[in-house]
Amino acid sequence: MNTILYGPPGTGKTYATIDETLRVLDPELLAQYPEPVGNAAADRLNRRSALKTRFDELAQAGRVRFVTFHQSFSYEDFVEGIRAVSHSNGQISYQVVDGVFKALCDRARGSAATNTSVETEPPIKLSGRRIWKMSLGAAEGDDAYVYDDCIRQGMALLGYGYALDYTGCASRADVSARMREHGHQPDVNDYAATAVNTFINVMKTGDLIVVTDGNLKFRALGEITGPYRHIEREEGDDYRQSRAVRWLRSYEPSLAFGELMNNRFSQMTLYELRDGSIDMTKLDALLAPAPPPTGADATPYVLIIDEINRGNVSRIFGELITLIEPSKRAGNPEALTVTLPYSQTPFTVPDNVHLLGTMNTADRSLTGLDIALRRRFTFREMAPRPDFLDSVHVAGINIGRMLAVMNERIELLLDRDHMLGHAYFMPLTAEGGNTLETLARIFRHQVFPLLQEYFFEDWERIIWVLNDHRKADELRFIRQRGAPLAQLFGAEQVGMLREKRWEVNTKAFDIVESYAGILSTEA
Repeated sequence: MNTILYGPPGTGKTYATIDETLRVLDPELLAQYPEPVGNAAADRLNRRSALKTRFDELAQAGRVRFVTFHQSFSYEDFVEGIRAVSHSNGQISYQVVDGVFKALCDRARGSAATNTSVETEPPIKLSGRRIWKMSLGAAEGDDAYVYDDCIRQGMALLGYGYALDYTGCASRADVSARMREHGHQPDVNDYAATAVNTFINVMKTGDLIVVTDGNLKFRALGEITGPYRHIEREEGDDYRQSRAVRWLRSYEPSLAFGELMNNRFSQMTLYELRDGSIDMTKLDALLAPAPPPTGADATPYVLIIDEINRGNVSRIFGELITLIEPSKRAGNPEALTVTLPYSQTPFTVPDNVHLLGTMNTADRSLTGLDIALRRRFTFREMAPRPDFLDSVHVAGINIGRMLAVMNERIELLLDRDHMLGHAYFMPLTAEGGNTLETLARIFRHQVFPLLQEYFFEDWERIIWVLNDHRKADELRFIRQRGAPLAQLFGAEQVGMLREKRWEVNTKAFDIVESYAGILSTEA
């Protein structure tokens, strides 16, 4: 699905993204809550509550991402870019950071490598377990082999400790004493002694390990299954402190920290991840028993791009504008792969990533939209629905009819892209909401400023939309001010002048006849 919902302001485009998302991610639930027939406000509210709850659950599990395009949004925000990262030691490094689209694609690729025993065992229960962040060598560097060794042999290796055997050490003091026995002089702040003690004594069987890939990604999840063991390695290899681990998931490519964490990982090799830093709901979803399926049955993901036409689409998508075509996605005969400019890694868009955009036609009409984008998306118009308001009356005024008449005038005076959406008036449908006070607030703070923007303060056209020229002076929202033109310039000059002096009659907003007059056909 590459779909853009477009229409004037207030037509419920962003509101409708929840329905469209569930149409992809949970069609069974959506089928249980069909659109209510007629204008039953209570039924609409109950339906919306159920759908929004499910949408939030999917978003929490990482199945939905939401982003808003704007003038400053860039390729680096959307795909990947170089960012400065500060470390606990005060140093700054520059790393390639995934943007929202690339991170979702990596997640959707369904690359979790799951231990075959997980499929037949009950889900991992997180309660009572401590969770540790651990680095198993660098992804690039002299110790890059460590991670592969650990995954292949079912263990976690620590490089601290001068390759000594710490069997029998039951505390940090014991670890420090063992180091001194072999000519090393750890002090009370020595991290090597702390890391070794944590690894052999504090970390318990059943605890979980999150293996990081730098500060911004993670690449494996595992469960400690055995006690400390010192192992022999090749000469010069200090990775000899070992714990048996059952690897639950490994990821290639690595996943962004946001798929698990509320903040970035620290540079420290080994430390506990505490509540607040790790999102337990996301961890629970990552450790779900069934591995992600592949091919046509792959778990779908949705990226919602709000206000898609407000960003520079060519700049934001870059070379990926081609890859989002259905025929160019991974797994299709015409699939394409590109090399990303910053990471220099190959990239393709998986078939199970769905793009859903919204577009406000008052900002930019379809005719001005990037042609490349238009060819790769289907467009669905979201027109104003005055019929949603046909059953709403305020002091005898049919709000649906009033909106329909105003929109007819706007379409004739301007165009259909600038009509008023029904969403502005939906507060009137709430229980007890159909009051003059609510209607006045909508007109004063939403409708009137929007008309001023639409017509660039061409007051005469706004007067025509509001039908003020047919109302008594005290009922007009806009009225002339100052002395008559004939008095100022003489009767013979009036025909050459245009009245430009107008003022807003604030009292009219609180008079019901001012709104009734919008529908009047009498002079």
